[in-house]
Amino acid sequence: MIFLVLFGIIALIVIALNIYDNSNLEKIKEHFEASSCQNIIYSKGTYKGICKDEIIQVDNSFSVDVKNDERKFKLNKINKIDKNNLTIIINNDYTIEFKDKENLEAFYKSLEEKHNK
Repeated sequence: MIFLVLFGIIALIVIALNIYDNSNLEKIKEHFEASSCQNIIYSKGTYKGICKDEIIQVDNSFSVDVKNDERKFKLNKINKIDKNNLTIIINNDYTIEFKDKENLEAFYKSLEEKHNK
């Protein structure tokens, strides 16, 4: 009986955390939509998107404050774009990390197209 109660409490905690995490995802999604972002990719705990005039990265954490947790880079300040392993390096100082090569290639292609416009 004690095991059933403990299992029930653990299940409730997992369900509550999942619901809370989904509300964070909605906040991040709304933030990217408000910024007119496209090609949003989730990799290595961070959402990355190419927006109207900037690149935005927002870390997914337990409590998300999109204004404080985001990192931005203006597209018009890009002089050089390099790829090194699973990382895109912009102007030798701004990095965007990826978990797999497919996401890196898709994001890199979109970034190149947006930068060359």
